[in-house]
Amino acid sequence: MITRERGDVWRLAIASAASNTGNWAATIALSLAVYAKTGSTVWLSASFLFTQVPSALVAPVSGAMADRLNRKRIMIICDLLGAATYAGMAVTGRPLGLIALGALAALLHSPFGPASRAAVPNLAGDSQLTWANGTLAAASNVGQLAGPALGGVLYAFAGAGVAFVANAVSFALSAAFVAAVRGPFRSENPEAETNTPETGSMWAGVRFLWHNGTLLTLTVVGAVTFLATEIIAVADLPLIHHFGVGGVGYGVMNVAWGAGGLLGALIAARVVSKNSETAAAVLGVLGLGAFVAAVGVSLWFVLVPLFSLLFAGSDSFAFVGFSGIYQRGTPDVIRGRMFAAVGAITTFASAVGYGFAGFLVGAVGWRPVYLGGGLTDMACAGALAIALWMRASRPAENPPLAGPQDPETG
Repeated sequence: MITRERGDVWRLAIASAASNTGNWAATIALSLAVYAKTGSTVWLSASFLFTQVPSALVAPVSGAMADRLNRKRIMIICDLLGAATYAGMAVTGRPLGLIALGALAALLHSPFGPASRAAVPNLAGDSQLTWANGTLAAASNVGQLAGPALGGVLYAFAGAGVAFVANAVSFALSAAFVAAVRGPFRSENPEAETNTPETGSMWAGVRFLWHNGTLLTLTVVGAVTFLATEIIAVADLPLIHHFGVGGVGYGVMNVAWGAGGLLGALIAARVVSKNSETAAAVLGVLGLGAFVAAVGVSLWFVLVPLFSLLFAGSDSFAFVGFSGIYQRGTPDVIRGRMFAAVGAITTFASAVGYGFAGFLVGAVGWRPVYLGGGLTDMACAGALAIALWMRASRPAENPPLAGPQDPETG
């Protein structure tokens, strides 16, 4: 028998799988359409930049909305606004219009992420939290696995407009499944905490991270691994050129990456527990680094998809561990702003990675980039292990909050 908590998480997971599949399909179609119309890599880079950075710029507002307003209603409205914007993109032919509407869609949908991640502990409960995070990570990876292929097929046979319509439909489906969730999206009485000076500020999430050494370390480690990941993504094209495997090899690498993320999340949902979240976080980052570095020293292409699968699976384990530590360590009243702050930091790290990756890969080659990225991730795992060990060896950190904490998440 499926409990109410598990049923609600499954509804959120289906919503996530639908919207992520549509979003990846639309992203691929947007890239192909912009490049086909302009023939310019500058325009292509602009499409990536302006559809990612806006959500980071409005992160304080998005987090405040997730903490002060009805989280369920925010998620539904964000989905519907995203659907409307992508429907508009379906009838827009100019590259500038496509990029502008893509940026608008990212802005309008930005409160969804903080509201969703902040609500998970309330919907799942303490005992189901790691299972919920693993299940939701798996659902997100379904989109990463299926979406790019869907976007490429739709663009090839029907044009970018159909892919944008498909994404609009996926957002509408997501809104319907979120609306069907029956459980609470926040603690029972958040108003008592919201009125304190410490928790009422738009920057409360940033302040909380700054004063919590454990969560700050998690965020720095996450930002560094995001930066390294974006750099090695640029190194993929020189890699396939070196081995002479062409587009087929590139496709195999990406399928292996998506499958590894999905399998890793499904396994993590079953094997990671509350007591092993820290181990999942550290070992996940360590495995990520080891297998990324292994790509850099691989002598045969046949091993590259295998290493891609393994480092994506390790990344999923790290995500489940990170999410549980963040969620259990942050009071519900500021959890949305905390996740918004984390999201903004990692997004800016990704943007920095995109910014100089081409120059770095061109200067040193793809092997040193993969090897250096892997060693950097492994060093991050060591730093994270030390930080978590120090947390375990001293009294619990006391965040600078005046109000009482939700006993399930504090």
